[in-house]
Amino acid sequence: MDFLHFLWNHYHRANNQVASNPPRTVLTQLPQRKLYTTANAALHATVHFKLPNGEVHALGHGAMIGRLWTATLQLNDGRISEAHAMVSLRGRDLRLLALRGRFGIHGKPLSDLVLREGQCISFASGIDLTVVHLEVPDSLLALQASGVARQVLSGVTALYGGSRPRMVAGWHSAAACHVWPTGASWMRGTHTNAEVLVSGDQWTVDGVSFVAVEERNRNSQATIQDVNYSRALRIVNRFDTIHLLRDGEPVVVITGRGARLISELACIGCAVNWEVLAAQLWDESRRDVLRRRWDMLLLRLRQKLRQHSIRSNLIRADGSGLLELVLGPQDELIDET
Repeated sequence: MDFLHFLWNHYHRANNQVASNPPRTVLTQLPQRKLYTTANAALHATVHFKLPNGEVHALGHGAMIGRLWTATLQLNDGRISEAHAMVSLRGRDLRLLALRGRFGIHGKPLSDLVLREGQCISFASGIDLTVVHLEVPDSLLALQASGVARQVLSGVTALYGGSRPRMVAGWHSAAACHVWPTGASWMRGTHTNAEVLVSGDQWTVDGVSFVAVEERNRNSQATIQDVNYSRALRIVNRFDTIHLLRDGEPVVVITGRGARLISELACIGCAVNWEVLAAQLWDESRRDVLRRRWDMLLLRLRQKLRQHSIRSNLIRADGSGLLELVLGPQDELIDET
């Protein structure tokens, strides 16, 4: 009876799980199968792939490409591995890493590729993904310590103090402290005791002080593209809404916290620390939560500006935690708050 009771419960749990988490694709009718489906893209760094059917999908750090419906980007083809490849932010670059499969460019098989706009990546004959756009962070998290050169974090890193302080890639059981990424944040500590790591944090490892700092990413769009000030921009500040006007172009309206952020910067009139601004936008005391919300807000705001061909440095981060509103010589700020 106990075994039958177990089977009955297991059957109902399975049915409930399927009902609450339906599969993303229906494979019972193979000719009508949907080849490409995408889960939510990760934040902070994103690659936009154009698929053979013309669809464009955004994949972030940690996104997996594969045959299974659980993949972030599903390529429903028998020639594709279950977990074929993964998008990963490694230091300054967004990369495509082979998992159980391979990919190639111009017939050359690859297992590791630094993603660049315009690349056409082949996963199988007839399954080519084109990189149409890249978004990488304006700033990166780096560590520095006395006697140790500043190092941009790119993965799991072991920290050593004592008489020979150093940072070593990978997990080392002898190290007293490690840092590692989760996709949403960085962590520091040990496998039994860890906390979120953000810029400005300072702590000691075997008598040596380590400091987390922001470093400008030279591969970000703001640094690799020329800034165009030739088109005058009028910014109408209404606090809860921001209207961006250019001659001959539709009005771009920004609402919500994005509008409040621009309004605060316009009123302050100089560079200000991100934590000061974030405290005005959210009633939240946890610094790590504030940072995640802040990064998400900036990403969405910059995406909107880019979508409407408005220069990316209108809201400029200096890499040390300061943010400012940058006006061109012909720009006009109109205060209607």
